[in-house]
Amino acid sequence: MKNLKFFALLSMFVFGTLVTFAQEVAHVDYNKVLDAMPEYKKANSDFEALANKHKTEIEKFEGQLRTLYEQAQKELQGKSPEEAQKILTDKKYQEQEQTLQQKIQTYREAAQKEMIDKEKSLFEPVYQKANKAIAAAAKKKNIKYVLQESAVIYFGGGYDMFNDVKAELGIK
Repeated sequence: MKNLKFFALLSMFVFGTLVTFAQEVAHVDYNKVLDAMPEYKKANSDFEALANKHKTEIEKFEGQLRTLYEQAQKELQGKSPEEAQKILTDKKYQEQEQTLQQKIQTYREAAQKEMIDKEKSLFEPVYQKANKAIAAAAKKKNIKYVLQESAVIYFGGGYDMFNDVKAELGIK
């Protein structure tokens, strides 16, 4: 009988601890939160516009390079190696090619730096706002741990904070 009371007391303690822990943990799909935010959609749109601008500019440079190659091929067609070398030297095709290659490389590096800076300036405030909303929603529900839904290996339903976070952000 003494063992039965001890076992019952131990079971209640373990079960009570698990129930308390379960009330302290929730999950949320962070990407779903971001996708629901108008600021995130605008940041994505602005970032894509900048990426397309740079892509167009690089394609323009590459088009100039293709045109130079095509022009050189037409001019060298049917020429002897000596004549071809003289034409290449006189027309300065190699210098033009190097100049265009250098322009492309310089532009790509500048574009990459601009994209990194722009990504940081566009998305960092959005991430901060989402994190603050998650923290505020968790605090209101006395939740101590909020897990990223995709990082959880298993959860048997659990408490999904998505609607609470949306409410905190003022999103319907």
